[in-house]
Amino acid sequence: MRTFKAFVSILLVAGFSIPALSSLASATPVAQINEGQKCGKLNRIANDNIFYYQCVKKGKRKVWEVKGVIPTTTTTLPPRNRTTQVSNLQEFVNTYAKSVVTIYCGDSSGSGVSLSGITSTWMSELGGQSWIATNMHVVIDCIYSGTNWRDNRVTILHQGVEYVGYVTAWPSFADYRSGAKADLAGVMTTGQIPSTTYRNVRAPQLGDAVVAIGSAGGVPNITTRGEVAGVTARDIITTSPAGHGSSGGALFNNDGQLLGFIYSGNGSLVNVVPIPQLCLTILNCSTPIEYVP
Repeated sequence: MRTFKAFVSILLVAGFSIPALSSLASATPVAQINEGQKCGKLNRIANDNIFYYQCVKKGKRKVWEVKGVIPTTTTTLPPRNRTTQVSNLQEFVNTYAKSVVTIYCGDSSGSGVSLSGITSTWMSELGGQSWIATNMHVVIDCIYSGTNWRDNRVTILHQGVEYVGYVTAWPSFADYRSGAKADLAGVMTTGQIPSTTYRNVRAPQLGDAVVAIGSAGGVPNITTRGEVAGVTARDIITTSPAGHGSSGGALFNNDGQLLGFIYSGNGSLVNVVPIPQLCLTILNCSTPIEYVP
């Protein structure tokens, strides 16, 4: 079994300059903060960890810099209602589906999700730019060597462009077949696939609104809405439909945070591997992946 080490850090910027208000998107509905301040979130500026709020107090406007992941850090701003379904799926897809790919192994296909901050010796040897999580059952027929990654070749399709990928991380075949380890595997590629993070993700709860994105039938970005129907350490169960070919695809909450990876369906319910299973199955994590409240 090959394991990979994840290096992820939260960006904390000191002295970051504030752009002119004219360059920012309009504020969202205001939320009461404290001492009579009312603040509306402006568009995301630098990356996923920095947000700006335009605040009004006694008729005066100013821009506040908020560092850290909103709403999972200490802030008095309330998060979006977790049970509210995403109203504009096209906007959601345009924003978050960029990290989801189609993976071909022989005559079969599945899906995968590009993750940030993962490196390894094999990645360095390849000059790899992207690391993609998928299901073991999607790529198992393309795993031929545990010592030469060049033998474990797959094809990755992203936004109409094909890339060569190599399976580089998987549980032992015995652990996978017995169910002792989750249905996960990792693929590296020189293709530059936009990635999503798996840190500081809100813990899924019964009734949460979710969105599933995968390549059902080999068609990219098949997107459905649903809710969380059950949660265990090994499974998230959702009512979001997912067809054949969606295996390895993404389940997001309504804030666009990655919850896990689709791996099977049972009637009207779909099973998803939670992201903390990455460290327990295929990654050698210096810091465990954990959901936050």
